[in-house]
Amino acid sequence: MSGHVFLVGPRGARSSRVLATVLGIAGLSFAAGCDDGTTTTTTSSGQSSSSSSSGSTGGMGGEGGMGGGGMGGGGGMGGGGMGGGGGMGGGSSEAKPVIVALSENGHDRFLGVTHDSQGNIYTTGIVSDGADAAADFATIVAKFTPAGELDEAFGTKGIATHNIIVGKGGEIARGIVVQSTGKIVVAGTVEHDGAADERDRDVAALRFNTDGTLDTTFGTNGVAILDLSDGELVGTTYVADTQWGLNLAANDKLVITGAQKAPGRTDLDFAVVQLDADGKLDTTFGTNGVTLVDIALQGASPKSATILGDGSIVMAGYTRDMDSIVSPVLFKLTPAGQLDPTFGAGGIFNQIVLGAVTEAYAVALQGTNFVTAGYGRNSAADSLDWISLRIGANGTLDTTYGESGVAKVDVAGFNDNARSLVTLPDNRLLLVGGGRSTMDDSNATVGVLMADGKIDTTFDAKGVKTYDLGGASDFFWGVSMSPDKKTVAIVGASGNAAGMGDDDAAIMLMPASL
Repeated sequence: MSGHVFLVGPRGARSSRVLATVLGIAGLSFAAGCDDGTTTTTTSSGQSSSSSSSGSTGGMGGEGGMGGGGMGGGGGMGGGGMGGGGGMGGGSSEAKPVIVALSENGHDRFLGVTHDSQGNIYTTGIVSDGADAAADFATIVAKFTPAGELDEAFGTKGIATHNIIVGKGGEIARGIVVQSTGKIVVAGTVEHDGAADERDRDVAALRFNTDGTLDTTFGTNGVAILDLSDGELVGTTYVADTQWGLNLAANDKLVITGAQKAPGRTDLDFAVVQLDADGKLDTTFGTNGVTLVDIALQGASPKSATILGDGSIVMAGYTRDMDSIVSPVLFKLTPAGQLDPTFGAGGIFNQIVLGAVTEAYAVALQGTNFVTAGYGRNSAADSLDWISLRIGANGTLDTTYGESGVAKVDVAGFNDNARSLVTLPDNRLLLVGGGRSTMDDSNATVGVLMADGKIDTTFDAKGVKTYDLGGASDFFWGVSMSPDKKTVAIVGASGNAAGMGDDDAAIMLMPASL
């Protein structure tokens, strides 16, 4: 890939935290907004130029009405003006992240990413109207060209924003897919409008047209709300519906992975929901469109899934037993939403791997096997390390992978968390997440494992590279492979350690041949 331009800029006057870094796949540059309203383009040759840029923050729209068992679409937050175009940069072959400031001083995070068939990159996540606990969150989608430029024909200068329920702070979008029509579907968790307890949550999906406008033909007025269960306060924890993954199935159907409160109990069950292409429950799947998986009455923590060529679904996550031991879960469903008895024990892999914690955050296909990304430790006294497992097609742990079936990476010496992964064209694995050297300092991290789970020292001596995005809690959350298998897109955020404060979204491109 040669000389690309990455355009970023602030919503409003804020721009001092937009980092003047260079995306480095054979030289990429970006335009960063300046405090005086100009745009400076920094290239790898060290040259810069300026152009005029306005970019003001738009206001929130009003909330839509109720209808047909689903929530009406909320008003959209105004999109942010983006920086002006920059010049081509030459130079470095080292990939570097770019910060994208979506709001003036709120929570801006990219959490999910995907490609369309043309190689365009779509990211989703959140933006908020403030940095405190009372901030209102909205869902965002940003579109980047294969060359790494914001597509200004999409949404408002490359970014589409929609606030599903206005005035509450529980909205978070993690999953994103592009249907064969080019329309973009996002899934997440949303506040339960009108709930007696404001902590109650529902699962939501919404669809954007190819130009970034809300597609009102989807669900009800563009949004499908799935109220799987009533939330409940259990001790000091509120148990409610949650979403984590979104996958595209045959005929543009949508598979949402998450959890709901277990019927008649106070813990969570894994939940897999299938919608038709237009956001209605697919009643041919599971029971009225939903499959619940209860594993030994243990609390479920759902994460992501992958869909096989035959339409089967493999979902990853973990459980916590009565002794507080956290163990990984993979289960396999048939295309009809039934547990596949040929996989694991009755369709489920769930066993204690490390003595204290083994979490599976993401799952990917490697040949006919399934590989995971997550983290774990042997005892409470140990720090957390990146953990990857390989589960065979029959649902058993592959002990030839890593060391006795466990690939472990100590990223930063304290607590490290892998969040997602992709299989590279040569069957190596690229994992993304974060690494903490201290409780108050986390850097975004990329790591590569060989096909057999050993650390790839050709990528780095430790197998990982860390990136300081400018915050105290920096993380990469999502990764996607381009359709030509040449580039991976990685997204995350420059975060505030306390969870409140001014966060910024981040994106980075890397060659898949790294």
